[in-house]
This record gives sequence, structure tokens and C-alpha cells, in this order.
Amino acid sequence: MIMRHGDAQSHTGSVADAQRPLSAQGCSEVTTTACWLKEYLLQRSQPQVRWLITSPYRRAQETADIIAAHLPPQHLETSTDIIPQGNLDVFIDWLFAKLEQQQWVDGTVVIVSHMPFVSHLVATLDPQTPPLIFPTAGMAELELDITYQRARFLRMIVT
Repeated sequence: MIMRHGDAQSHTGSVADAQRPLSAQGCSEVTTTACWLKEYLLQRSQPQVRWLITSPYRRAQETADIIAAHLPPQHLETSTDIIPQGNLDVFIDWLFAKLEQQQWVDGTVVIVSHMPFVSHLVATLDPQTPPLIFPTAGMAELELDITYQRARFLRMIVT
């Protein structure tokens, strides 16, 4: 699952972009997405997220905290590679190397990041999928293929 953070408070000159918190609407929409994800994974006999990876930006951290409150992850990690202007190739190489190293062939990985990174990540992992416009708290479901280091886009989830 690749997720865009929830709606953030407006950018003002006094607050750095990386420090913008979720708005009340953002907290609400992330909670709705987290509840949907919990129900979806329970239907698939997965009571928790295997690995939750988040950007260090405050709004992504707060989004990940809400997800983790509903679905405690086995592993939680912050990656500076998935900030809005992050390096796709570096992140993808690291992601697949870590998955292979840990021998995680099943379970759900949730990546919480930003536009345009999430859009380009989906399009890079699945070249058949054009860059998508992610609404806030929107989530793309992909099926990862660790052997070939790519993915298949399944659907966009907007709750």
C-alpha cells in the first residue's frame, strides 16, 4: 500500500513545510482510511501491518501514527528517501533489498509519503500505470514482486 498523508494545515511563512501538522480534516480522513485498511486486512486474515515506512515530515508521521494506532505494525521505519523530492531509485533499491534480506514474502507494507513522490513511485514500480493523482489519505494497492523488483497496480482506495 502506498499512501499519501492526510490533509495538512496550510503552509504559512512561520512554519517550515516539513513541520506542517495534519488538519482536523486530515486526522478524520486518515482515521477513515485506517479503519477501512484494518477491516480489509482482517478479511484477509492479516491482523496487522508487516512494515510501516513513513517520511520524516510531521504530517506523514502523524498519518503513520493514526495507521499504527489501528493496525500496530511489526516494524516501523522512517525514511528520508520518501520526502516530496525524494530519490525514487534509491528508495526502490533499498525497499527491495530490505524485503529480500528479511525474507518478507507475505504481509502488508504501508508506505506513507507525499505528492508527487507517491505518484511517481507507483508509476515506476508498475510501468503500465501512468502517474496517479493521489487525494489526501488516498492509498494505492500494489502487489510487489520481490524477485523482479517491480509491482502490479491493483487499485486506488479513496475512503
